Amino acid sequence: MNGDDEILPCYAYRDGRTEAVIPRVHEKMPFGELYRRTGIQFQPFNTVYQLYADLAAGRLENATDLLMMPEYLMYRLCGVKAHEYTNATTGGMVSAVTGQYDPEIIRTLGLPEHLFRPLRQPGTVIGEYKGIKVMLCATHDTGSAVEGIPMTGNEIYISSGTWSLLGVKTPAPLTDDASRGANYSNEGGVGYNRYQKNIMGMWLVNRLREELCPGKPWNGITAEAEQSIFSGLIDVNDPVFLAPVSMRAAFDEKLSAPPADAAGYFRCAYRSLARGYRQSIDEMENSTGMNCKEIWIVGGGAKNAYLNRLTEEETGKRVIALPIEATAIGNLKIQLEG
Repeated sequence: MNGDDEILPCYAYRDGRTEAVIPRVHEKMPFGELYRRTGIQFQPFNTVYQLYADLAAGRLENATDLLMMPEYLMYRLCGVKAHEYTNATTGGMVSAVTGQYDPEIIRTLGLPEHLFRPLRQPGTVIGEYKGIKVMLCATHDTGSAVEGIPMTGNEIYISSGTWSLLGVKTPAPLTDDASRGANYSNEGGVGYNRYQKNIMGMWLVNRLREELCPGKPWNGITAEAEQSIFSGLIDVNDPVFLAPVSMRAAFDEKLSAPPADAAGYFRCAYRSLARGYRQSIDEMENSTGMNCKEIWIVGGGAKNAYLNRLTEEETGKRVIALPIEATAIGNLKIQLEG
């Protein structure tokens, strides 16, 4: 923002504008060093790359404030510009040691230091809207979602929506070489670390549905996928699936032979997701030494009984599916406790 004015246009995070600047960022600070400092997995849309793209385009010349989208909405409610911890950690610029923005990253990349104010914790009251207190929740949706899951011990969570966020709670970040090699993130939680991985989720099947059978009920899609005999698999984390013009064409590019019908594409997507979950869990358990018995699945994807069954079969772990709005529940929980 420039004072009270937004700096426009506002870009969608899947926009490809960061592609050109990612190598330039890594020339100044190699990804290995970024990971050692922040513990955040590589994603082309990380805030560190978005801001460097803005810097290169001259969009930061008159910038007075940096607000993530939830912070902007709260500013519009109460007029206070606050920086919230859980969301800030996801962008690849917060120190895994101090829990505040890393000044060395900011200086090395030449970003305006005044944009990076002290981070505040969920549960902090920042202002009022017509006499109603405005409180920071865990403004990253997965941060609130994990608070909405009634886990009691070493259990795995999957927040299943456009992305599948798979992880566990740990006392502190893990920034070792094995975690970096597995592309695991260490994101802020409410009194704990979220050791998790972004996996391409329902985005795959949502885009296939738009292209192959718009408006078809999901129960019909999954029933036909279960009957399909197509055996091909894809790597759900391949960047080709991030923002393709055609999701079907992206599948065709990565398969030795394309499916004969729509059911084959959906079967491929669901089986590949379950396989991706298992591979990520194997990496997580190797890195943490944990041996988890249960997987809690929340969000819209928890309604998909077919994917839940595939996940249970693939991982050998008990799946507990809660088709709830865990983010909203976690948000309310933080507000009540605050």
